[in-house]
Amino acid sequence: MKLECVVAPTVEPVTLAEAREYLRVDNDIEDTLITSLIKAARIWCENYTHQAYCQQTLRLTLSPEEAAAAFELPRSMYMQDIISANALLADGTAAQLSYKSAWGDIYTRMCFTDLPANISGAQVEYVAGKETAEGFENVKTAILLLVNGMYTNRLPTNLGKSTEVEVPFGVKALLNPGRVIL
Repeated sequence: MKLECVVAPTVEPVTLAEAREYLRVDNDIEDTLITSLIKAARIWCENYTHQAYCQQTLRLTLSPEEAAAAFELPRSMYMQDIISANALLADGTAAQLSYKSAWGDIYTRMCFTDLPANISGAQVEYVAGKETAEGFENVKTAILLLVNGMYTNRLPTNLGKSTEVEVPFGVKALLNPGRVIL
């Protein structure tokens, strides 16, 4: 199972102005850096909580075995639409698939109803995430903490002793209430 973002969000939960105010930056010299840190922090939060906060188009690629059973669409808590469901055939072409889906409390479940025998995989494209950042105050605060940590500590801090990246105090505590456990 492989998940990728094919259309990135056009807005972030935290604006550049909010981040500059939090960082106490009065000029626009580092706006490009701060904007990229906001994006990186949002992606880290989405990966940690298994949710899509901002509206984005995702593509899930499945192996033949995964496509044969019912499955959940990752990060579909704020599901908006299923754009396409295709079988990837052995000859390199794609064929549209019929499916059944059920919007659940956390994720959308899906199963294909007409899976061909000669598939090499399947792909589902869907839109998930909210159009606005309303209701994500904990996430916004976590993003600001991460941005601050990345902005003020621009050098690696674990000195190769661990592969796990340390996050600023409080980030996981802010995100845990909305985290989807897999």
